[in-house]
Amino acid sequence: MKIFFLLFPLLIFSQQQVAKGVVLDKVTNEPIPYVNISILESTIGTSSDDDGSYSININEEDVDKNIHLSSLGYKDTTLTVTSFTKLKTIYLQPLAEELDEVVITEKFEEEFLEINKIKKNRLRGGYASGSKPWILALYFPYDEKYSKTEYLNSLKVYVNRSSFIKRYKSKFRIRIYDVDEKGMPGGDLLIEDLIVETKKKQKEAIIDLSKFNIVFPKKGLFVALEGLAIPYNAFEDVSTYVNKDGKKVTQQIVRYSPSFSTTVEKKGKKKVVKFNNNIWYDFEVPFMEKNKTFVPAISLILSN
Repeated sequence: MKIFFLLFPLLIFSQQQVAKGVVLDKVTNEPIPYVNISILESTIGTSSDDDGSYSININEEDVDKNIHLSSLGYKDTTLTVTSFTKLKTIYLQPLAEELDEVVITEKFEEEFLEINKIKKNRLRGGYASGSKPWILALYFPYDEKYSKTEYLNSLKVYVNRSSFIKRYKSKFRIRIYDVDEKGMPGGDLLIEDLIVETKKKQKEAIIDLSKFNIVFPKKGLFVALEGLAIPYNAFEDVSTYVNKDGKKVTQQIVRYSPSFSTTVEKKGKKKVVKFNNNIWYDFEVPFMEKNKTFVPAISLILSN
């Protein structure tokens, strides 16, 4: 059986300067961990660490671009790279959540329904990151049969390992979105930061969602996996490429765990989208067989 691995594009440029600082909450002045920081229209990015600190390489070709900062519960912020490099402290404005009217119903958790149940023999390869934070989301459409088990109970996310992509320890963020008018991820249904930590060699992560009392929306929802470019996730990888003189060059580069397992589905059967350069777009990665694509291996469990 052949196994395939999907690497998001990774390019290596000469370093121009290093920007370092800390991201703080504008209201509380507390550090904000795991803020994703990306230079738009580039492959360069990082994430703030547990203490809100960050360090990012700014290349000469990127100094005239914009840089985007995002974190769950905070307003997205875009700055010019030039102004960003002059700042040692960046403040993010927390979002004031406007809650819809809540209808209380009795919750039993006696009946469960697993959607997109994954058989381990269906796992093929994995989505792996390069040097930039990323978000990958799988769409779950609504079905009338979910009305008897309408609460989101838990998630299963499968972590990949092979001789090429090792199963390192990792941290990543879970995001759950409703659906906007364009059929893309809209607002966050999960308004609490949910960071998942996996141990070395862990094959799957089960994430409890029951305490959030999220009801499956009639328009469906997106379950998203958000990678974090933090030191905890960093590992060295050997990359070989051919330079302009036609010679093979081998170098060590930094990548970030985890790598998420995938299944192979008929093209068009599952909707997968990716967030990059501050926009969502359809993300179809073709399998070697005609009309087949890779899909992130995510199961969603509902309860009553």
